[in-house]
Amino acid sequence: MCTAPEASTCVGLAVLLVIVALPSHSSRGRVLASRPTLVLSNVVRFLALIGALVFVHELGHFAWAKAYGIKVLKFSLGFGPRIFGIRYGETDYCIGLVPFGGFVKMLGEDPSDEIPHEDLPRAFHAQPLARRFVVVLAGPLMSLLFPVLLYFVALLGRSDLTAPVIGTVAAGYAAAGVLLPGDRVTAIDGAAVSSFEEVREAIARSPRHALRFDVERGGQPVTVRVTPEAVTTALPFNERVTTGFLGVSPGFPLPVVGVRSPSPADTAGLRTFDTVTMYRGAPVRRWADLEAALTRSHGSTVPLAFLRPRAIEGALGGLVDLEVFDPGLAQIAPEAGTGEMTTRTGIEPSDLYLSDVAADSPEALMGLRRGARVISLDGTVPPSWERFIAALTEGPARLRTLRFAIDRHEAVGGFSLRPVVMTDEFGERSVHLRTGLERWRPIVSDPPIANPAPVRYALSGALSETAEAMRFLSLGIVRMLQGRVPVTSVGGPIAIYDASRSVAVDGVWGYFRLMALISLNLGLLNLLPVPTLDGGHLLFFGMEAVMRRPVPLRVRQVASVLGLLLVVGVMVLAFRNDLERKLGGEVRVGRASPTVQARV
Repeated sequence: MCTAPEASTCVGLAVLLVIVALPSHSSRGRVLASRPTLVLSNVVRFLALIGALVFVHELGHFAWAKAYGIKVLKFSLGFGPRIFGIRYGETDYCIGLVPFGGFVKMLGEDPSDEIPHEDLPRAFHAQPLARRFVVVLAGPLMSLLFPVLLYFVALLGRSDLTAPVIGTVAAGYAAAGVLLPGDRVTAIDGAAVSSFEEVREAIARSPRHALRFDVERGGQPVTVRVTPEAVTTALPFNERVTTGFLGVSPGFPLPVVGVRSPSPADTAGLRTFDTVTMYRGAPVRRWADLEAALTRSHGSTVPLAFLRPRAIEGALGGLVDLEVFDPGLAQIAPEAGTGEMTTRTGIEPSDLYLSDVAADSPEALMGLRRGARVISLDGTVPPSWERFIAALTEGPARLRTLRFAIDRHEAVGGFSLRPVVMTDEFGERSVHLRTGLERWRPIVSDPPIANPAPVRYALSGALSETAEAMRFLSLGIVRMLQGRVPVTSVGGPIAIYDASRSVAVDGVWGYFRLMALISLNLGLLNLLPVPTLDGGHLLFFGMEAVMRRPVPLRVRQVASVLGLLLVVGVMVLAFRNDLERKLGGEVRVGRASPTVQARV
């Protein structure tokens, strides 16, 4: 029988717990019982996940024990009564009824083992200290290295990458006027660049450090220098990270216009949020193309074809907000002269035009609504939407003065954003200023490019992802031991099941990423110096190395009982936390709005 008391004396005991929150979605309102196939697939996915993680962990102990000639009596996936197993050679390979862990039992671990004289050299306790140390450490190390393989396999499937082409340059940031839409980055500080991911990484790791960009612009090589500004982001566990930010992104804005009133565009019938599709009969795909064409137009009438969004009230019974696009044609007569395009036509990017204002928000109560154009905030003209939102939501809540244009008139209003207190999944509270303003500026990306070095890309990404996840999880464990993260963050089998179910929509990448996170949890938790866990055995081995004799048997036995009680207590706590989350006992995660484009 593979029993729990038996497992408590084994070196390879592995318990599946997670000490940080995992991705999950609420199942409230779903009628899963009516979909047995879906339930079965979720259960299979869950069992495959935990089975693979426990197997890899125990395989580390097993392989090194076999390599050193130690007699392995039992290799068990799961605890409790044996429900299936085979004996091959001297080892019993079995599956226990309770699948949330496993163990490897070796001859000589249990003081009550009766060891035949001829097997004494193969007993675990008869091995040199270094060998015992390696056998115990091998399990957690396998759990910590397994994510590298998972990430590698997942990333190896990424055959397409984002081209290293600058699509959008936000006004008011360091790259404005230096890097231009359409620039293809070939190298940064002499290092060749093959994808926009590499551009993003180079910028992020270089705050306040001047970078030399080699780009292709109009078929010609150009070299420019630009210094990313430093942006500090708050992370869980009261951690703050500073990265570089240039205000560039790979997507090209569509030719969605903002229309000033009065102006030639307004007179011709164009309206804000119209999407221009043709200029003089030629297709227009990007804002930069429309801007260049209008800049060259001086005085002559310009035909523009466009699509105008129209809201459908009560679409699908009010379940969704739906808009359709009606085609139209406008004849614009730009003013003659050499002035700016916006001044001569009244057309500008829709960047600072509001596409939505949340009902009952302070901004809506002030009079803002769809189509309003932001002119200034507290007397300062924002150069871009990103700068506007950053200025609006920074600092404490206070009275703000906004000048805006709407219905051919300018107005000034005052409002104060409402502070929102949010508690994340780690129990940390933070205060954010929430704005109810949104813009609409859709983008189109260049076709992806083939991954030039898939193996190198996958290996580099796997090592980077594993190192970052391990750092994050290690910090979480330290914060919990310090009492700075609540014990409600501990999750158990139900949390793992919910997470495995929720990542199904993310495909192989989401499933492997979840498996990697839990594997790292398993490895790190089993290294904690708790008797019955691998870390407890390593602690005793360290004491043996210092004292030059084994820790007294009675001390180890008492410590093992206490350690087992602690592990069982934590498992009960995790199960209780899982039930509270499942039954909706507490909502822990808040969300801030609006969502701003990823900073690069």
